[in-house]
Amino acid sequence: MALAFSACDHETDTFDGPNLVDRFGPFNVVTNLGVSQATVDFAAGETVFFTAEFNKNINWVIEITGKESGAVKRIEGFDRVINAENATWDGGTTDLPLFRNEACDVLLTIPEEPTFTGMATVETLSSKQYPGFLFTDFESDAGTDIQIGNFEFELTAGREMDIPSQGESYYRLAGTDNIVANFFVGLVDIKSTVTGQNYLDLPTTVPEELYFNCFMYSDGGLHGLAIIDFAVDADDSGEFEADNDEFYRVATDYDLATWEGWRQISHPMSDTPITEEELGKVVAIRLLLISNMAAQPMPPLQVDYGVDFMIFTTGGPLEL
Repeated sequence: MALAFSACDHETDTFDGPNLVDRFGPFNVVTNLGVSQATVDFAAGETVFFTAEFNKNINWVIEITGKESGAVKRIEGFDRVINAENATWDGGTTDLPLFRNEACDVLLTIPEEPTFTGMATVETLSSKQYPGFLFTDFESDAGTDIQIGNFEFELTAGREMDIPSQGESYYRLAGTDNIVANFFVGLVDIKSTVTGQNYLDLPTTVPEELYFNCFMYSDGGLHGLAIIDFAVDADDSGEFEADNDEFYRVATDYDLATWEGWRQISHPMSDTPITEEELGKVVAIRLLLISNMAAQPMPPLQVDYGVDFMIFTTGGPLEL
């Protein structure tokens, strides 16, 4: 009788599954955290990458924090080697605000090895340049290009510098009347002339392709609502006329009670009833502040919000 035998070639057979060393072997650092360059000029198209090496594949997290802005960028992976392929930073952020020209702390951690940390620093010489059509970032005084509708409800509005989401300043709307139960607190009209032109020179007028983006700040108060309108020149006068222009908005108001801190707001212009022809005649963007009186105590509490970095992008939301 002939017997057949088969054998495994342990040198060449592949094993589809986790390496035993990765799962059970002790963790060791071969090379600690390093930075490819001490300074980086993002506006010039430069990037920076981080390096490290371990004795096995493991989950790792690199967290970059701006010392002045407080901006945070996280890069995560499962690898034995950290290098340009898996740990390159182009200046973007994970958590608002955006990075400024500043020194940044870099922290490498291993979730499975809580006693290990790697630390380094990198200095950003310029911030990342985001593609799109910038409406305004409130870095300079807009003068008569901004009009405030105060009604009788004690609205205060203007540029502030205490908590900008990018650069040095942002715009804040706040109600100061906490005695009378008001619904409309006030509004601000930012005319398209803030860009140097009567009509916005948008990258596309196809509503489905054009996205409006901004950063909005809420202190987590329970009673404020923010609304953004887009004003279209309805009589072809070539200028903003609040009484004659047509206003369009996203159907859903921004409930300021649903978050705290800076948040990105993005939506396609097709979320409004605006047409392709009307997008070619946008003469202003209106910011409104509403007090949600259904939730207010008596006397009512102050409502407010901040807005910054209003920018239009094509094909999708602004990518941070």
